[in-house]
Amino acid sequence: MINALSPDRMTATERLDEVADILAAGILRQRNQETANKYNDLRDISLDFTAGQSVHGHDINDHGEST
Repeated sequence: MINALSPDRMTATERLDEVADILAAGILRQRNQETANKYNDLRDISLDFTAGQSVHGHDINDHGEST
């Protein structure tokens, strides 16, 4: 919570609380940024296959037999 009081009018505990709030906000902002970057990286991975590709790693001929 941002306090409108001047630091010289705050108690030591209030000043420490203010610093803790600022640091916590920074940590949360950093975590959110890292999470967003992780999901952006995952979006770059394609799971699509073209029509000619097989997900099983081997080809099947026109008669449905493995080659």
